[in-house]
Amino acid sequence: MLQPTVSRYVRGIEYKSLTVLLSDFRKTLERESGGSISRLDANASELLSDLCIFLGLSDENRRKVLGQDGTRFIDSTLDAPITLPVKQ
Repeated sequence: MLQPTVSRYVRGIEYKSLTVLLSDFRKTLERESGGSISRLDANASELLSDLCIFLGLSDENRRKVLGQDGTRFIDSTLDAPITLPVKQ
């Protein structure tokens, strides 16, 4: 579990808005996965990228949030061809 290393100040109204947005994101994850968030098996880069998209960040800002390694990982998953198994 992450622990805060620097005290961060968020004004009351922003804090409430951020709480609502993050709760909505969790509900979206649960709805799309069909289960509890505690059962998700997700890569942190994918989760952070999805959060950025959910919050409406531009692609440029999403890439800043992800950093070079995270961006490279997400780009590689988007570039990977999708192959479906053939039913015999």
